Amino acid sequence: MRFTGTAILSALAAPTPAPSPASAPAPATAGPSTNTGPVTWADFLTSCQTAGQIALTYSEGPSEATMEMLETLKEGHAKVTFFTNATWLQYMQYAGVTRHAYLDGHLIGMTYRLPSDTSAGRTDAELKEDIARASRTIQDLIGVYPKYMKIHESNLKDARLLNLVKSMGYTLVGFNLDEYDYKYNTAATSSQIAEVYNAMFSKQNEAYGRKASYIVTGYDVPSTGAAAGLPKVINTIVAHGYDMVRLDGCTNDKTPYKKDPILNNGFVGDAKSFGALEYKHGQTQVKAVTYNPANGGGGSGSGSGSGSGSGRAGKSADGKDSLKSSAGSRIGVAVLTLVVPALLAFLL
Repeated sequence: MRFTGTAILSALAAPTPAPSPASAPAPATAGPSTNTGPVTWADFLTSCQTAGQIALTYSEGPSEATMEMLETLKEGHAKVTFFTNATWLQYMQYAGVTRHAYLDGHLIGMTYRLPSDTSAGRTDAELKEDIARASRTIQDLIGVYPKYMKIHESNLKDARLLNLVKSMGYTLVGFNLDEYDYKYNTAATSSQIAEVYNAMFSKQNEAYGRKASYIVTGYDVPSTGAAAGLPKVINTIVAHGYDMVRLDGCTNDKTPYKKDPILNNGFVGDAKSFGALEYKHGQTQVKAVTYNPANGGGGSGSGSGSGSGSGRAGKSADGKDSLKSSAGSRIGVAVLTLVVPALLAFLL
């Protein structure tokens, strides 16, 4: 679903533990940290526990693309995991989308981005508080603190930050299937996203004669083809007999949220967590597209493709992140596309 019509301006919506008696106070500037050990992909969640499961994850939202994806997912009776970037939740439009996704039964994780994309010059206490600030912003909307996290632009470069995140009890999430929605980012090319899945499923079956499990990375921002390609993606998953799950279903995790944004003092579940009565998994065919892997595909995407001029960025075709350069225009779009009547109609 997309918002159109007359645009109006939006209204902006929007504890570090004390040192023990035996320890010295934290320095005002960044000092040595104990969180400096090497971090490898083994420290990231990259596959599910059960063969045949597939967990679609989307980062850097919410955005207009997220709204459209929620409609497609509802039609396909499918659940995914959205890694919310708390930066955008100050805008009423996007705060409402995140809350709507949570109430629809999708798992909410967190995309965390350092203000300068590096932990250099910051103490551990300052980093913890900044992470907690983002987590509290999400909790204020959905009532629980996210546990599953993706780090914007980390790529294992900032071992200190990644170790700190782990020590706080967050689960770092990676992937073993990239859907390349930032490459196939127009209405004309978005149908190729499903072919990425089809090729992976087919090669897995040809090589091993059995299903694998996948955690997929995608970006729910308008400058990618994620929203336009999603109907055909769901139908491709149906055709190959895989089971769509949230990350808590992927890991058999009954407590996919944290008790506290800073302390590593336990986890909680909710009514829709894995093992609870309202937990859902699986998917059904989406009417917008009929996909048959035997003949290489069906119709086109949903017909509502994402263009490059929407103001929101994920990754460009060469794989380079463009969020930095688009931040100003992204904020402009957030302001200029707020149509309150349409938002209320969407949420109701």
